[in-house]
Amino acid sequence: MTDQPRLLSPRRLEAFSDGVFAIAATLLVLDLSVDHLGSISNNDQLWHALGAISESVLSFVISFLLLCMLWMVHTRQFEYVKRVDDPVLWLNSLRLLGVVLIPFTTSVNADFSELLLGRLVLPLNFLWVLLFDWALWRYVTTSPRGLLGDMSDDEVRASSRRALGAVVTGLVVVLLAPFIGSWAFLAFAVVPPLDAAIRGRRRRRR
Repeated sequence: MTDQPRLLSPRRLEAFSDGVFAIAATLLVLDLSVDHLGSISNNDQLWHALGAISESVLSFVISFLLLCMLWMVHTRQFEYVKRVDDPVLWLNSLRLLGVVLIPFTTSVNADFSELLLGRLVLPLNFLWVLLFDWALWRYVTTSPRGLLGDMSDDEVRASSRRALGAVVTGLVVVLLAPFIGSWAFLAFAVVPPLDAAIRGRRRRRR
C-alpha cells in the first residue's frame, strides 16, 4: 500500500506568501522617481512634469490597492485553512507567480498604455491571480482530507461565491481595459456593495 502524502501546517506557506506580497508592493513604487521629472526650476514646470507621469502614478495606486485586496483575500482564506497538502502548495505558488509579476505588468501598463497589449497585460495578470485564488479555495473547500477548519456551509458558499465573483469581475476588467485602460479596475469597487446587497436580500427572504 502506498503512503498518503502527509498534511502540513500552513504557517510557512503564510509566511512565504506574506513576504512575496510585501516585496511586490514595495517594488511597485520603484517606478516612481524624481529622475523622470527632468529639470525643474519653477512651480509651473513641476506641475507639468507631474502631469506627464500621471499615468504611472495612477497605475501605481491602482496596482497597490488591488495588491492589498489580493493579500486580504489570501489572509481571510488561510484564517480557515488548518492543513495544507501538495496541491495547495502548488496552487498557492502559481498564485504568487502572478503576484510577483504585478510590478512588471504595472510598468508595462504605464509605459505602453497607448497600445492594446499594454492596456491588457495588467488586467490579465490580475485575472491570473484571481483564478488561482478561486481554484485554491475551491480545492480546499471540496477536499475530503479535512483541510478546512470550522466553517459553516453557508459561510463556505458565501466565500466561494465571492471568489467566483472576483474572477467574473476580473474578466469584465479585461474586456473593458482596451477601451478605458486602467479605469476598468474601478469595476472591483462595485463588488463589495453588490455582494452586501445580495446577502441582505437573502436574509430578508429568510
